[in-house]
Amino acid sequence: MAESDPCDNVFVQSVHTIEELLNFLDQTEVLLSRPPGMPVRLVVIDSVAALFRSDFDNTAKDLMKRAGLFFKLSSKLKCFAHKFNLAVVVTNHVVDCIESEGSTGPVNDLQLGNFTSLVSSGRRVAPALGLSWSHCINTRLFLSRTEEPTGFFNHACNSSDKTLNQSNSVTPLDESSNFWITTVKRKLLVVYAPHLPRISCDFVIERDGMRGISY
Repeated sequence: MAESDPCDNVFVQSVHTIEELLNFLDQTEVLLSRPPGMPVRLVVIDSVAALFRSDFDNTAKDLMKRAGLFFKLSSKLKCFAHKFNLAVVVTNHVVDCIESEGSTGPVNDLQLGNFTSLVSSGRRVAPALGLSWSHCINTRLFLSRTEEPTGFFNHACNSSDKTLNQSNSVTPLDESSNFWITTVKRKLLVVYAPHLPRISCDFVIERDGMRGISY
């Protein structure tokens, strides 16, 4: 018996505006209530920030309209989760934390209420979409990445003390044929969840899949 392709049970729909997304979610309710195959257990929106950040100006009228759409969208998604017993994952962007002159911390932290700074690729960042969106979510997870030196590669003699895989990259060390081998490590951090402690897990992505890192 041939193995089934997991992608056969994944439905993908592209939308370009928040209005298109809301209209599609109205149609999706029929699919969720009468699925053609297995019950739907996960809805992913990637990403919500892309729909909001380009269609609204930084004016009081647009900000009020945007906040209203935040609550309308989150209310509909929470209704789906409760009614159909499914999980909803919504990805957001991050923005760089901006230091204001004479302040004791980044402006973004004050606006978003972050009690700790978040770091990815050596940059201090904060979630996009501001305080209004932070009131719409039940759980916030932060996915970050860092590059760490894990070995040395001499191109002239084609030798290395590490085996290269998909999670590795090479960085020139000097004008000779010497390189540092770096590993891209990722961390998933629970920033906020009423039912979880503030914990994290580290992992790498390799050719044969994801692998957790224990210390």
